[in-house]
Amino acid sequence: MTRRTVFSRIISIAVFILAIGLVLSVTGQIIRAKFIGDSTTIVDGFYAEKRNDIDLVVIGSSNSFCTVDPIVLYEEYGIAAYDFGSSSQPMNISALYLREALKTQQPKVVALEINMMTSDSVSSRGEAGLRWGFTNIPLSVDKLRCIYQSLGEVNAEYFTYVFPVFRYHNRWKELSKTDYTYFYKDKTNYTKGYLETQAVSETAVNLTDYGFEGEAWIEEENVACLDEMVQLCRQKNVELLLFKSPKENWHRYETEAVRALAGERGLQFVDFNELYSDGKIELDMAADFRDSQHLNDSGAQKVTRYLGGYIRENYELPDRRDDAEPNAWDEACAYRHRKGWQEYMGAQTARECIELLQDDKDYVLVVTDAQNKGGVRQWVYQDCSVALDLIWQDDGIRHMKIGESELVLSKLGALHQILIDGVEQYQAGTRWSIIVYDKILGSVTANLTFQ
Repeated sequence: MTRRTVFSRIISIAVFILAIGLVLSVTGQIIRAKFIGDSTTIVDGFYAEKRNDIDLVVIGSSNSFCTVDPIVLYEEYGIAAYDFGSSSQPMNISALYLREALKTQQPKVVALEINMMTSDSVSSRGEAGLRWGFTNIPLSVDKLRCIYQSLGEVNAEYFTYVFPVFRYHNRWKELSKTDYTYFYKDKTNYTKGYLETQAVSETAVNLTDYGFEGEAWIEEENVACLDEMVQLCRQKNVELLLFKSPKENWHRYETEAVRALAGERGLQFVDFNELYSDGKIELDMAADFRDSQHLNDSGAQKVTRYLGGYIRENYELPDRRDDAEPNAWDEACAYRHRKGWQEYMGAQTARECIELLQDDKDYVLVVTDAQNKGGVRQWVYQDCSVALDLIWQDDGIRHMKIGESELVLSKLGALHQILIDGVEQYQAGTRWSIIVYDKILGSVTANLTFQ
């Protein structure tokens, strides 16, 4: 066999392996589980951020992204923050997330929520936490090493984390349109990783056992992961702040154990269970938690305001509200303020509704007058002007783009339809129908009818 033949075979084998890897990767993108509100949208949103644009990265388990609200931090302190976490995140995956964050960002401060510091060792975590943590992180040497650290060996299970298609191959029968379209959609996360929720715990949360006596045990593996993060931050000239979100079954002796570790490493540590116990922060046990372990929006706002003040007092971060041009956090604030109830939703007449919206270029109105003398009349207001004015007499169909969505107007006999991205929106039975589409939110925000 000649040298040229051997070289050709090596090239052929390499191309074959790359092709298989590409097929597995693309297939995995489609078939893998989408953890919306958790690691999928959090991780993808983080990578969608402009490089070196984040000044505070918050890392940890669900206690991190249910506690720190970056929009509140920005509006009240001008801090550009992102919650880069995943549910039940063990300490070694927190270290992986830090490594990933430092590949694209140069934050001034990293805030680590330490709920998992006193939990089991990294090699005894359940599958759910590992799936949440690994699935959407890009493949790299760091990720491969972290998977091995979690499993302790390279086996069949190991490769299900490298190529998720091996784990989720049975999902074919439950795939939806989102599974096929998600990976090429805009991944911008307008909550900056925070999980919004107004849910309230069914029973009042009890933090009164904070002072109970006991002894904390922190696994050496978890301490080693903390030290890895300390070293990474020092190499990149980043301040590392430890904090503990308020929750049941956290005690002062655990606070003291973590504070000792922090002190030995020259780190600041803020514990909100301690602050609540000492009367330094007010929380409503019946209204500020979604369950015994996590805050809701009301509680997160209170804790975030305190944490923002603490960060402003102890670290040097720019006030990004002073930026000359609108930034990603300005956009996120606009996004949040457009959600929920708006003034136009209380309009008493179609005219009043239109007048409240007609000067906002980010709203699209699809207006129907079902009692027009010449036939049903429909208007589309887009960019503060009439983009379509149609009186239906014959059957037909019209397509047009509104924002990033597809609008379809149709008539078949006496039946009229208004579809936006394939979803029926028209409500018959009254004279006026006004469908309000928000281009910033990329969705219908109201479907109003008037006599």
